[in-house]
Amino acid sequence: MKRWKKILILLALGVFAAAQVFGLFLLVRTVPAETLTLSETALTLKMDEGRRVVHTIGPERASTRLLKYKVTAPDGIVAWVDEKNEMIVALAPGACQVKATLDGLEAVVDVTVLPETVIAGEWIAENGTALSIANDLSGTLDGEKIQWTRDAFTDGEIGNAYRYTKLVAANGAVLYYDRLTDTLRLDRDGAVVTLTRR
Repeated sequence: MKRWKKILILLALGVFAAAQVFGLFLLVRTVPAETLTLSETALTLKMDEGRRVVHTIGPERASTRLLKYKVTAPDGIVAWVDEKNEMIVALAPGACQVKATLDGLEAVVDVTVLPETVIAGEWIAENGTALSIANDLSGTLDGEKIQWTRDAFTDGEIGNAYRYTKLVAANGAVLYYDRLTDTLRLDRDGAVVTLTRR
């Protein structure tokens, strides 16, 4: 019985010593962040467009990776930051400034949003479905004239609303523009197809 007690005590001391060494390793390995940069300093976007802006923190061993973003727009809501995908999302025409901050460091992107929409253009699906959209969101769907309007997402409809733009038509058709893949998903009477640019 005494032998087992000694073994357990030695094991506990070993685990404690290993934890101390590992903690010291982490302490030596990490340092405070000294620099913060973004992959863009100025962006010109169209409405509904999203552009990835990747951050870099130096040195590599910096101990923190938590950024905060703030959008300053004198013209109202112009853009938003999808922090999960590191993407600046254009919502309305105008100008704004996106500031990333980290432990007293900051980096800025000046953003200009044009009145045109990135969704405008000619789209086609593998099954031959053809879609044309103009900047005023008018267009044709398989030759039929159609007018689209932007719509809000309902609760639980989609996971990350800033990744997508939702358009609806009077005939019940729904379009979802995916900013990350630059594709459209058309839901028409329960039939769903994916469209790509022509």
